[in-house]
Amino acid sequence: RPDLCLCGGLSGCKKVAAMAEAKHVKVIPHNPLSPVSTAACVQLDACIPNFALQEYTGESDPPKSELLVKPLELKDGYLTVPDGPGLGIELNEVALATPESPKILDTPIGFDGSVQDR
Repeated sequence: RPDLCLCGGLSGCKKVAAMAEAKHVKVIPHNPLSPVSTAACVQLDACIPNFALQEYTGESDPPKSELLVKPLELKDGYLTVPDGPGLGIELNEVALATPESPKILDTPIGFDGSVQDR
């Protein structure tokens, strides 16, 4: 489950996928971040032979739904691969100019920065 945003982008993730393919292992890209990372993951998925499925947390609610001019299309349970230049998406400049308020996470954190049980 490589995270495209943490393992070197598209090139790094393709290398991870190639190593997995050499061992006959399928790849399920990790994707918890944004419609931009989803678009990048979908492009990766389309070009690796050992793609299994795409983690998708849904992006139909604001603020995520407002970040792209044309949201990624979900058709019959499948994300379609955008066919525009680059990642195939266009950012909504108005939405980007008005950032959301930060969410307060109530996850207990230990003195060393580790996540604590409740």
